[in-house]
Amino acid sequence: MEEIIAKVIRIDLDIYYLNIEHKNDIIASKLRGNLKKNKNILVGDIVKVEKVGQDFMIKDVIDRKNSLIRPPVSNIDQMVIVVSVGAPSPDYILLDKQLVLCLSKNIKPIICVNKIDLAIEDENAKKDIEYINNIYSKLGIDIVYVSAKTGEGVDILKKLLLGKTSAFSGNSGVGKSSITKNIINLSDDSVEIGDIGRKTKRGKHTTKSVRLYTTENDTYILDTPGFSSYELYDIEYRDLRRFYPEFLNYKCDYDDCMHVIEKEDVCAVKRNVLKGNIDKQRYERYVYIYNKLKEKYDRRYK
Repeated sequence: MEEIIAKVIRIDLDIYYLNIEHKNDIIASKLRGNLKKNKNILVGDIVKVEKVGQDFMIKDVIDRKNSLIRPPVSNIDQMVIVVSVGAPSPDYILLDKQLVLCLSKNIKPIICVNKIDLAIEDENAKKDIEYINNIYSKLGIDIVYVSAKTGEGVDILKKLLLGKTSAFSGNSGVGKSSITKNIINLSDDSVEIGDIGRKTKRGKHTTKSVRLYTTENDTYILDTPGFSSYELYDIEYRDLRRFYPEFLNYKCDYDDCMHVIEKEDVCAVKRNVLKGNIDKQRYERYVYIYNKLKEKYDRRYK
């Protein structure tokens, strides 16, 4: 009996839609009885399938490289974090949280700066582009500058996605779904697009379901609203410092230094913030996220 290796691209009740590896053929499958009780199948899972009569049955799940709770997906290679300049302006706290998530889950981050066409006349947009380039490129993160409106930079982004499973994340209204639809070249309405409301500056519609879209050469795109509202649900405040690459360049007097309540004379990170070697604003956002995580931790034991 031939064994098929495939990726789960969509789950609809008890039907699992799979893309056969290297063939780009989509099949519908069900779970074998022994898996129903023991396995929680996620979109993104790589599974072993067998054909029983005219039906395809999932018989096993290959070990995951990573998995997320919200949204429930697995085996993400890279995350395209979409931010926009202009309206809305970048949410840097959310951006930093997403970078922490990527580093903690062994996901490669890519920052996608959208609406660069606004930078021609908008001084704030120019400043945001300069800040992102100066601060985040030093961390070794790929940054792509695009305009969903004009199509500028989209081909560069497409090349970074080839052969990878990539998640798109970002606040409502940043153009995430518009970029995704451009890349996938969808002719239907499976990705809903909404213009930004003039009064609220928020997107009117968002993508509704967790689904992987296939393009070419085993390239998969995940577009879901789950990333824009998540918290760092499985990272404790003590571990947060590990996911700031710029902190790792400096050795504090104490190995357990959190870079928050310690004095500058023992904390090398704080000293280098004062010297300008570490961006002060990003450090302040680290302190904010740290305190939120600590508050959450402390509430667990009250």
